[in-house]
Amino acid sequence: MSQTMPDLPGVEHRWVEADGIRFHIAEAGADRPGKAVVLVHGFPQHWWTWRGVLPLLAEHRRAVALDLRGYGWSEAPAAGYDKKTFAKDIVAVVEALGLDKPVLVGHDWGGWSSLVAAVLRPEVFTAVASVAVPAPWVQMPAKRPSILLYQNILGSGLGPWIIRSGNQRFLRLLFTRGTAPGSRNEENFEVFLERFREPARARAGSATYRTFVRDEWPQLVSGGYLPGPAPIPTLLVRGSRDQLLGERAMRRAARDGADIDFHTIDEATHWLPEEQPEALAGRLLAFADKVDPR
Repeated sequence: MSQTMPDLPGVEHRWVEADGIRFHIAEAGADRPGKAVVLVHGFPQHWWTWRGVLPLLAEHRRAVALDLRGYGWSEAPAAGYDKKTFAKDIVAVVEALGLDKPVLVGHDWGGWSSLVAAVLRPEVFTAVASVAVPAPWVQMPAKRPSILLYQNILGSGLGPWIIRSGNQRFLRLLFTRGTAPGSRNEENFEVFLERFREPARARAGSATYRTFVRDEWPQLVSGGYLPGPAPIPTLLVRGSRDQLLGERAMRRAARDGADIDFHTIDEATHWLPEEQPEALAGRLLAFADKVDPR
Protein backbone atom coordinates (compact mmCIF):
# COMPACT_ATOMS: atom_id res chain seq x y z
CA MET A 1 0.00 0.00 0.00
CA SER A 2 1.40 3.37 -0.97
CA GLN A 3 2.07 5.92 1.75
CA THR A 4 2.11 8.91 -0.53
CA MET A 5 1.12 12.23 1.00
CA PRO A 6 -2.57 12.90 0.19
CA ASP A 7 -3.05 15.89 -2.07
CA LEU A 8 -5.10 18.93 -1.11
CA PRO A 9 -5.10 21.75 -3.70
CA GLY A 10 -3.50 24.95 -2.48
CA VAL A 11 -1.76 23.28 0.46
CA GLU A 12 2.03 23.27 0.75
CA HIS A 13 4.07 20.83 2.82
CA ARG A 14 7.32 21.25 4.67
CA TRP A 15 9.19 19.94 7.68
CA VAL A 16 10.54 21.96 10.60
CA GLU A 17 13.00 21.02 13.33
CA ALA A 18 11.75 21.80 16.83
CA ASP A 19 13.24 20.52 20.09
CA GLY A 20 15.26 17.97 18.13
CA ILE A 21 12.20 16.46 16.40
CA ARG A 22 11.31 16.79 12.72
CA PHE A 23 7.67 17.84 12.35
CA HIS A 24 5.53 17.79 9.22
CA ILE A 25 3.54 20.95 8.45
CA ALA A 26 0.71 21.45 5.92
CA GLU A 27 -0.20 25.09 5.32
CA ALA A 28 -2.17 27.44 3.10
CA GLY A 29 -3.08 31.12 2.96
CA ALA A 30 0.40 32.33 3.87
CA ASP A 31 -0.34 35.79 2.42
CA ARG A 32 -3.54 36.31 4.41
CA PRO A 33 -3.62 39.10 7.03
CA GLY A 34 -4.11 38.63 10.76
CA LYS A 35 -3.06 35.96 13.19
CA ALA A 36 -2.54 32.48 11.80
CA VAL A 37 -4.68 29.53 12.86
CA VAL A 38 -2.72 26.44 13.94
CA LEU A 39 -4.57 23.10 13.70
CA VAL A 40 -3.66 19.99 15.72
CA HIS A 41 -5.19 16.54 15.05
CA GLY A 42 -6.02 13.72 17.44
CA PHE A 43 -5.92 9.90 17.42
CA PRO A 44 -5.84 7.92 15.19
CA GLN A 45 -5.32 10.65 12.63
CA HIS A 46 -2.97 13.30 11.26
CA TRP A 47 -3.19 16.60 9.37
CA TRP A 48 -5.72 15.13 6.88
CA THR A 49 -8.32 15.46 9.66
CA TRP A 50 -8.53 19.11 8.64
CA ARG A 51 -8.88 18.57 4.87
CA GLY A 52 -12.33 20.20 4.82
CA VAL A 53 -11.53 22.95 7.33
CA LEU A 54 -8.05 24.11 6.35
CA PRO A 55 -8.93 25.47 2.86
CA LEU A 56 -11.91 27.39 4.27
CA LEU A 57 -9.77 28.99 6.96
CA ALA A 58 -7.06 29.78 4.41
CA GLU A 59 -9.48 31.94 2.42
CA HIS A 60 -9.26 34.42 5.29
CA ARG A 61 -6.18 33.62 7.40
CA ARG A 62 -2.97 31.67 7.25
CA ALA A 63 -3.79 28.11 8.30
CA VAL A 64 -1.16 25.66 9.50
CA ALA A 65 -1.85 21.98 10.33
CA LEU A 66 0.89 20.04 12.07
CA ASP A 67 1.45 16.34 12.64
CA LEU A 68 2.21 15.52 16.27
CA ARG A 69 5.34 13.52 17.06
CA GLY A 70 4.83 9.90 16.03
CA TYR A 71 1.86 10.75 13.81
CA GLY A 72 1.38 11.36 10.11
CA TRP A 73 4.65 12.36 8.52
CA SER A 74 6.40 13.70 11.61
CA GLU A 75 9.32 11.90 13.20
CA ALA A 76 8.43 9.10 15.64
CA PRO A 77 10.86 9.07 18.59
CA ALA A 78 10.72 6.33 21.21
CA ALA A 79 9.33 8.54 23.99
CA GLY A 80 7.47 11.78 24.68
CA TYR A 81 3.81 10.84 24.18
CA ASP A 82 2.37 12.40 27.32
CA LYS A 83 0.15 15.38 26.56
CA LYS A 84 2.34 17.97 28.28
CA THR A 85 5.16 16.95 25.93
CA PHE A 86 2.74 17.26 23.01
CA ALA A 87 1.93 20.75 24.32
CA LYS A 88 5.61 21.67 24.48
CA ASP A 89 6.02 20.36 20.92
CA ILE A 90 3.19 22.62 19.73
CA VAL A 91 4.86 25.64 21.31
CA ALA A 92 8.22 24.65 19.81
CA VAL A 93 6.73 24.32 16.31
CA VAL A 94 4.96 27.69 16.59
CA GLU A 95 8.23 29.30 17.61
CA ALA A 96 10.20 27.49 14.88
CA LEU A 97 7.74 28.80 12.29
CA GLY A 98 8.04 32.32 13.68
CA LEU A 99 4.28 32.67 14.11
CA ASP A 100 3.14 35.73 16.05
CA LYS A 101 0.64 34.63 18.71
CA PRO A 102 -1.55 32.40 16.51
CA VAL A 103 -5.00 31.10 17.36
CA LEU A 104 -4.50 27.47 18.40
CA VAL A 105 -7.14 24.84 17.55
CA GLY A 106 -7.10 21.13 18.29
CA HIS A 107 -9.34 18.06 17.94
CA ASP A 108 -9.39 15.05 20.27
CA TRP A 109 -5.91 14.64 21.84
CA GLY A 110 -4.83 17.61 19.75
CA GLY A 111 -7.54 19.65 21.48
CA TRP A 112 -6.49 18.44 24.91
CA SER A 113 -2.84 19.19 24.17
CA SER A 114 -3.73 22.60 22.76
CA LEU A 115 -5.56 23.54 25.95
CA VAL A 116 -2.56 22.34 27.96
CA ALA A 117 -0.19 24.38 25.77
CA ALA A 118 -2.28 27.50 26.33
CA VAL A 119 -2.20 26.97 30.11
CA LEU A 120 1.54 26.33 30.22
CA ARG A 121 2.54 29.06 27.74
CA PRO A 122 -0.35 31.54 27.34
CA GLU A 123 1.93 34.29 26.07
CA VAL A 124 2.56 32.28 22.87
CA PHE A 125 -1.08 32.33 21.71
CA THR A 126 -3.84 34.87 21.10
CA ALA A 127 -6.59 32.33 21.86
CA VAL A 128 -7.22 28.59 21.97
CA ALA A 129 -10.07 26.34 20.82
CA SER A 130 -10.66 22.64 21.39
CA VAL A 131 -13.01 20.33 19.52
CA ALA A 132 -14.70 17.22 20.94
CA VAL A 133 -12.67 16.87 24.13
CA PRO A 134 -13.27 17.67 27.82
CA ALA A 135 -11.16 20.34 29.46
CA PRO A 136 -8.00 19.01 31.15
CA TRP A 137 -8.47 21.21 34.24
CA VAL A 138 -11.75 19.46 35.14
CA GLN A 139 -11.37 16.95 37.96
CA MET A 140 -12.47 13.49 36.87
CA PRO A 141 -14.44 11.00 38.98
CA ALA A 142 -12.43 8.06 40.26
CA LYS A 143 -14.43 5.46 38.32
CA ARG A 144 -15.06 5.91 34.61
CA PRO A 145 -14.75 2.32 33.29
CA SER A 146 -16.72 3.00 30.10
CA ILE A 147 -14.32 5.79 29.16
CA LEU A 148 -11.15 3.97 30.15
CA LEU A 149 -11.92 0.58 28.60
CA TYR A 150 -10.67 1.21 25.06
CA GLN A 151 -7.88 3.43 26.39
CA ASN A 152 -6.60 0.57 28.55
CA ILE A 153 -6.72 -1.73 25.54
CA LEU A 154 -4.79 0.64 23.29
CA GLY A 155 -2.29 1.47 26.04
CA SER A 156 -1.58 -2.17 26.91
CA GLY A 157 1.39 -4.23 25.81
CA LEU A 158 -0.73 -5.51 22.95
CA GLY A 159 -1.64 -1.96 21.91
CA PRO A 160 0.89 -1.60 19.07
CA TRP A 161 -0.19 -4.93 17.59
CA ILE A 162 -3.89 -4.01 17.89
CA ILE A 163 -3.24 -0.70 16.14
CA ARG A 164 -1.31 -2.08 13.18
CA SER A 165 -2.47 -5.68 12.69
CA GLY A 166 -5.58 -7.79 12.13
CA ASN A 167 -6.86 -5.57 9.32
CA GLN A 168 -6.78 -2.81 11.97
CA ARG A 169 -10.29 -3.76 13.06
CA PHE A 170 -10.05 -1.88 16.34
CA LEU A 171 -9.20 1.41 14.62
CA ARG A 172 -11.94 0.82 12.06
CA LEU A 173 -14.38 0.34 14.93
CA LEU A 174 -13.27 3.63 16.51
CA PHE A 175 -13.78 5.42 13.21
CA THR A 176 -17.20 3.98 12.44
CA ARG A 177 -18.78 4.08 15.90
CA GLY A 178 -21.12 7.05 15.97
CA THR A 179 -19.85 8.49 12.69
CA ALA A 180 -22.40 10.45 10.68
CA PRO A 181 -23.39 8.57 7.48
CA GLY A 182 -21.51 9.69 4.39
CA SER A 183 -18.81 11.61 6.26
CA ARG A 184 -16.12 9.02 5.47
CA ASN A 185 -15.34 6.47 2.81
CA GLU A 186 -12.84 3.63 2.59
CA GLU A 187 -10.29 5.82 0.84
CA ASN A 188 -10.26 8.29 3.73
CA PHE A 189 -10.02 5.44 6.25
CA GLU A 190 -6.97 4.20 4.42
CA VAL A 191 -5.19 7.57 4.50
CA PHE A 192 -5.15 7.32 8.30
CA LEU A 193 -4.83 3.57 8.79
CA GLU A 194 -1.83 3.06 6.54
CA ARG A 195 0.41 5.32 8.63
CA PHE A 196 -0.19 3.14 11.69
CA ARG A 197 1.06 0.04 9.91
CA GLU A 198 4.54 1.39 10.56
CA PRO A 199 5.70 -0.18 13.85
CA ALA A 200 7.08 3.09 15.23
CA ARG A 201 3.76 4.86 14.65
CA ALA A 202 1.76 2.01 16.14
CA ARG A 203 3.97 2.26 19.23
CA ALA A 204 3.43 6.03 19.30
CA GLY A 205 -0.34 5.60 19.21
CA SER A 206 -0.24 3.04 22.00
CA ALA A 207 2.06 5.23 24.10
CA THR A 208 -0.39 8.13 23.76
CA TYR A 209 -2.93 6.07 25.70
CA ARG A 210 -0.48 4.32 28.03
CA THR A 211 0.81 7.64 29.36
CA PHE A 212 -2.76 8.83 29.85
CA VAL A 213 -3.98 5.78 31.77
CA ARG A 214 -0.78 5.32 33.78
CA ASP A 215 0.31 8.89 34.49
CA GLU A 216 -2.31 11.48 33.57
CA TRP A 217 -5.58 9.90 34.68
CA PRO A 218 -4.50 9.65 38.37
CA GLN A 219 -3.63 13.36 38.30
CA LEU A 220 -7.02 14.17 36.78
CA VAL A 221 -8.80 12.20 39.50
CA SER A 222 -6.85 14.00 42.23
CA GLY A 223 -7.46 17.39 40.59
CA GLY A 224 -3.75 18.03 40.24
CA TYR A 225 -3.24 17.84 36.47
CA LEU A 226 -3.78 21.54 35.66
CA PRO A 227 -4.67 24.44 37.97
CA GLY A 228 -7.31 25.91 35.66
CA PRO A 229 -7.94 27.35 32.18
CA ALA A 230 -5.54 29.59 30.30
CA PRO A 231 -5.79 33.36 30.86
CA ILE A 232 -6.64 33.87 27.18
CA PRO A 233 -9.92 33.56 25.23
CA THR A 234 -10.95 29.91 25.04
CA LEU A 235 -13.56 28.16 22.89
CA LEU A 236 -14.85 24.63 23.49
CA VAL A 237 -16.78 22.99 20.63
CA ARG A 238 -18.70 19.71 20.52
CA GLY A 239 -21.00 17.91 18.11
CA SER A 240 -24.63 17.46 19.15
CA ARG A 241 -24.33 13.69 18.61
CA ASP A 242 -20.95 13.22 20.30
CA GLN A 243 -21.18 10.10 22.47
CA LEU A 244 -17.94 10.93 24.28
CA LEU A 245 -18.61 14.55 25.24
CA GLY A 246 -22.04 15.68 26.36
CA GLU A 247 -23.15 19.27 26.84
CA ARG A 248 -22.94 19.08 30.64
CA ALA A 249 -19.48 17.53 30.52
CA MET A 250 -18.25 20.26 28.19
CA ARG A 251 -19.65 23.03 30.38
CA ARG A 252 -17.94 21.69 33.49
CA ALA A 253 -14.94 23.59 32.15
CA ALA A 254 -16.51 26.93 33.13
CA ARG A 255 -14.63 28.90 35.78
CA ASP A 256 -15.43 32.24 37.39
CA GLY A 257 -13.56 35.02 35.65
CA ALA A 258 -12.38 32.83 32.76
CA ASP A 259 -13.08 33.87 29.17
CA ILE A 260 -14.57 30.59 27.94
CA ASP A 261 -17.19 30.21 25.21
CA PHE A 262 -19.09 27.00 24.47
CA HIS A 263 -20.56 25.98 21.13
CA THR A 264 -22.45 22.91 19.90
CA ILE A 265 -22.66 22.08 16.19
CA ASP A 266 -25.74 20.17 15.05
CA GLU A 267 -25.62 16.82 13.27
CA ALA A 268 -22.04 16.07 14.25
CA THR A 269 -20.36 13.37 16.34
CA HIS A 270 -16.84 13.15 17.75
CA TRP A 271 -15.48 13.38 14.20
CA LEU A 272 -16.80 16.88 13.77
CA PRO A 273 -14.01 18.34 11.55
CA GLU A 274 -14.83 15.80 8.84
CA GLU A 275 -18.60 15.75 9.28
CA GLN A 276 -19.32 19.49 9.48
CA PRO A 277 -16.23 21.30 8.13
CA GLU A 278 -18.15 24.35 6.92
CA ALA A 279 -19.92 24.88 10.24
CA LEU A 280 -16.72 24.34 12.20
CA ALA A 281 -14.62 26.60 9.97
CA GLY A 282 -17.28 29.31 10.24
CA ARG A 283 -17.28 29.12 14.02
CA LEU A 284 -13.49 29.15 14.21
CA LEU A 285 -13.25 32.15 11.88
CA ALA A 286 -15.83 34.04 13.95
CA PHE A 287 -13.80 33.24 17.07
CA ALA A 288 -10.54 34.33 15.41
CA ASP A 289 -12.11 37.58 14.20
CA LYS A 290 -13.42 38.26 17.70
CA VAL A 291 -10.01 37.89 19.36
CA ASP A 292 -8.05 39.37 16.43
CA PRO A 293 -10.12 42.02 14.61
CA ARG A 294 -8.56 43.05 11.31
